[in-house]
Amino acid sequence: MKEQLAVLSRLASLRGTKVQQMLGRVTYQQNLCQRYRNNIIGLNRLCSFTVPMTTPLQRNNQQQYKATLHKMVELQQRELALAEENLARIQVELMAAMRSEKIVAHVIDAKMAQWQQQLNQQEQKIQDGLAAQSWWRAQG
Repeated sequence: MKEQLAVLSRLASLRGTKVQQMLGRVTYQQNLCQRYRNNIIGLNRLCSFTVPMTTPLQRNNQQQYKATLHKMVELQQRELALAEENLARIQVELMAAMRSEKIVAHVIDAKMAQWQQQLNQQEQKIQDGLAAQSWWRAQG
């Protein structure tokens, strides 16, 4: 029984480590998504900024600048969508890892209770044996 508990404890430790790693990945992915959102907001602010244009060259430069900014916004939006998909996938994996960790914890608890019950039964047998010996000695 002791060996089973040791193996289960190692398994629980491994699963706990996996959960911690998954939590780290979720946090990283959430931060990545937020960076993309911030980039999109910043780029949209730049797109809305205008200055007075006096020459056709200035107007052309501003149009090219804004077109480039819009392409960058689109790229950031695609990257954000991909990052959010990855975040959702990682969160599903995290939930599975947490369920797995919880299952092992319940098994360990059940085994510990079973082991404690066995120890209590052994202790009771010893106590009963000692009481019986004392009674026989008192009789004889």
